[in-house]
Amino acid sequence: MLRGLGHVDLVCRDLQRSLAFYGAVLGPLGLVTEPFLVEGERDEQIHYLRFPTPGSGSLGLRQALEEQAFELYAPGLHHVCFTVESREDVDAAHANAAAAGAEILHPPQAWPEYHPAYYATFFLDPDGFRIEVSAARDARL
Repeated sequence: MLRGLGHVDLVCRDLQRSLAFYGAVLGPLGLVTEPFLVEGERDEQIHYLRFPTPGSGSLGLRQALEEQAFELYAPGLHHVCFTVESREDVDAAHANAAAAGAEILHPPQAWPEYHPAYYATFFLDPDGFRIEVSAARDARL
């Protein structure tokens, strides 16, 4: 039986910058910022930042070995969404992202087209990955 998403790995142009960014934006909301290190298939270190509830997954960050820019609508990843407990947590993530220098795509707002209680913010991480932070009880996205 499928339980959920175990982890998402992002390849970063500047690993230390990305570790600092995610620590600043999601650390205050419970992301465990002391990474669990795993050796990758190309001998790179993967830094897994775990979600606060055991077994709830993690975000893996690894250093890019080649220089190539991320393109939002090219085949591949479109965005990553992190869910939080409340609208106040979405607001905090937005404030943390803005303070960390993120480009804000959408400030916190309701998105009733997704779910009547859906509330989210969207911003770009240091590599241009589109990040969403949302709160909605019982949303099925």
